[in-house]
Amino acid sequence: MRDRAAVRGARRDLLTEFLLVMWREPDGSGGSPGIKGHFMRRLIEVVGIVLTSVMASHALSAEPRPGPRDGSGLLRRFDTDGDGKIDEKERRAARDLLRERQSRPGAATPSGRTETVNARLVTEMEYASSDGRKIPCVLSMPQGEGPFPMLVTIHGGQGNRELAFIRSMAAPGGVSPTITAFNEQPWAILAISYRAGNGALFGMEHDDVIAGIRFAKTLPKIDPERVGVGGGSHGGHLALVAAEKMVGEFLCVAAGSPWMTDPIVYLTGDPERPPLAEVPAEPREALVRTGRKLFANLKRGRGMTDDQAREFLARHSIEAHADSIAIPTLFITSRGDDQVPHALVAPMIEKMKAAGKDVEVYTAEKSPHGFYWARAAGAARALRGEKTPEEAREEEEARRRMIDFFTRHFAESVAEPVDGSTPREGADSADARP
Repeated sequence: MRDRAAVRGARRDLLTEFLLVMWREPDGSGGSPGIKGHFMRRLIEVVGIVLTSVMASHALSAEPRPGPRDGSGLLRRFDTDGDGKIDEKERRAARDLLRERQSRPGAATPSGRTETVNARLVTEMEYASSDGRKIPCVLSMPQGEGPFPMLVTIHGGQGNRELAFIRSMAAPGGVSPTITAFNEQPWAILAISYRAGNGALFGMEHDDVIAGIRFAKTLPKIDPERVGVGGGSHGGHLALVAAEKMVGEFLCVAAGSPWMTDPIVYLTGDPERPPLAEVPAEPREALVRTGRKLFANLKRGRGMTDDQAREFLARHSIEAHADSIAIPTLFITSRGDDQVPHALVAPMIEKMKAAGKDVEVYTAEKSPHGFYWARAAGAARALRGEKTPEEAREEEEARRRMIDFFTRHFAESVAEPVDGSTPREGADSADARP
């Protein structure tokens, strides 16, 4: 039997490394001089895969589970010496494999072609950000004349994701039952992305997302008055940033477990005081340990004092500027989420409620991070093992809440345009549909 404590330690160490790399890679804080762009993007992707493997090994060490999704395939692939852990040599081998895969022609290049998938028209595209850089995106359209409401989706994790992953946030029949369910609605869906690299975090990634939302409003057969935005984790963070910065430019926003709503808490918070004190002990220890290292890297990378670094974080706190969000907002969180615990999102929710904002909340009890997309595989899912019936019900409820949220607000906009003008012809009912 494997040493469970050693496996748990390896999992925690790799989670720390993964978050540190994610922090250094976007804005250069704490990074080595000259490490930029593609190398760091690939490193992040490799560490994410390695992390998934170690998490899967933890689930296996607790109780072996049969079937193709038990994580054993990933562990066997990267754990070449069979010790149940991923060491530095194995990590380098995985990194080399990912470099090779990412260098293949077309890995991140939209084809521009339109194909029919489950009666939807799916097109790989790109749009220009504020500095002219091309950002890949994928559009899924209903068949018909429109105009259709538009849902813009924003993936989580790191930027510069491969096109196949971006496609999974728009096209039906993929790894996310939630995205497939969105495609059963009379909406268009545009999955956008954002860059990684120096200056991206708290910087150009914001511009990329804002440009993507504005691009969505210009597409043929789209009703620019009926645009909603949804994202999870890092994508939930960026969706809320867009809601703060793009006042009145879209209708509503849904954020699943939005990451780092208050970076001061994540990086410098006191674990003995709320909200960190409300997080269960093991994930709290991991969050605090990682946060302290991130804060040290931020100071070193930017040449800041403690006070300067805290001021920098305060300027980029979504929670601190929550009063700027003037549109209906749906939060989806989970008390079972170890990566973005509900307790760390709750202060922003309460602040918006106290300010009289239009806020809806669904909080699951058991489900892991990312449950709102209902994927069968992933790092958080691998750690937990097979879904329980309760987790499946929570995924279904989160999906129902999101569909209901966007359906209501798209319909209300038809009946009562956001600019206060006279409703368009044929839009005299709150139940009107495209």
